Amino acid sequence: MEWEWVKEGQAYLRLNWGEQVEAGFSSREGGVSTGAFASLNLGLHVGDEAAAVLVNRERWLGVWGAGRRDAVVGEQVHGTEVVWVTDAEAGRGSGELGSALPGVDGLLTQSSLGLMAFFADCTPLYFYDPTIRAVALAHAGWRGTAGKIALRVLAALAERGGKAGDVRVAVGPSIGPCCYEVDERVAAHFRREFSETPFLQATRPGHYRLDLWRANLETLVGAGVWRSRIATAGLCTSCQPEHFYSHRRDGVPTGRMAAWIRLKTRESEDRGQIRGRRQEVRGQKGRNRAGGSRQYEP
Repeated sequence: MEWEWVKEGQAYLRLNWGEQVEAGFSSREGGVSTGAFASLNLGLHVGDEAAAVLVNRERWLGVWGAGRRDAVVGEQVHGTEVVWVTDAEAGRGSGELGSALPGVDGLLTQSSLGLMAFFADCTPLYFYDPTIRAVALAHAGWRGTAGKIALRVLAALAERGGKAGDVRVAVGPSIGPCCYEVDERVAAHFRREFSETPFLQATRPGHYRLDLWRANLETLVGAGVWRSRIATAGLCTSCQPEHFYSHRRDGVPTGRMAAWIRLKTRESEDRGQIRGRRQEVRGQKGRNRAGGSRQYEP
């Protein structure tokens, strides 16, 4: 099974793609945020205390033996812009909003830099091309799905010699067709971009159930990705409040989960082992200081 729950300290979903790549999706469990953001909110842009979010990010990255300097984040503007990143972009957006790569919803790399993006109903798309040794991560809400951001990622891989038939893709947790009703305005976007729309099912006049999973699947298969190489988690973020934040269900404010993918190298594994030992030492010291401002321990 390619997607599996892991519950070791904090609950998260791991994508099993072999020894050359690591990938996963966080839940809302295991952090220090409170209230509507309880508890592992990873979004800096939603109104939560920045200090709490940064501790949560350290915890999430720690699952992968990584730190903020090992990750890069795009701005996520619900567009279709994708970019290649290298170690020169290390740390961008992982510790502050202002340094995220502007206007970007998709990231690709052939380095050991970790790619991270944030979600609360939109669809995370993971890509791995073992032939050219590259990974990618895309943020696909209804706009990105209608705009076929998946094709933009495949085109970027092709520029470096990748072939759709070699690519593995995973569709992470997002709002499912069970809970995602859209209006005629949204449906019209899909009708313009797709010759057929089996992923739109009428519910009442001018309203439709939208299946983002199937829409992205149709795009990927149509571009040459083998259906057998697409792993869909099939988990609805709106249906599972105990595990996931959901913008549609909760409104504002609510938190964000994170998607992560990284190519494994000996260097990244060594850094992860060192960082893991440091976190164990920090955890043993475990100090919670009282004072005028809230203090958080990673």
